[in-house]
Amino acid sequence: MSLSFIGISPLFAQGDGLTQLLLLIAPILFIFWFFLVRPQQREEDRRRKMLESLKKNDKVYTVGGIIGIVHNVDHEKKEIVLKLDDSNNTKVKFLLHAVAAIVVEPETGS
Repeated sequence: MSLSFIGISPLFAQGDGLTQLLLLIAPILFIFWFFLVRPQQREEDRRRKMLESLKKNDKVYTVGGIIGIVHNVDHEKKEIVLKLDDSNNTKVKFLLHAVAAIVVEPETGS
């Protein structure tokens, strides 16, 4: 059986079945890691850095769609207190991982 159509020389094709299997599976595993695992690791690292950088008066929104201003962050308890309304001083406590992103206000150029 010739495997030259997928780039394996006839010398390797005459080897044992384990060698052939490894030569075929290794590139597939690398592609899987490169396109699926690596981007997920980068996203987790970016999110961890974002949560660590939260500070008082940052405007954030939660995974539930609630927008608020950070009143207090407790990294040890993994909790965050958001101020939702200034007029009646409404504050709500969330788990730190409920924060989806920091809201960046667009700068108005005058």
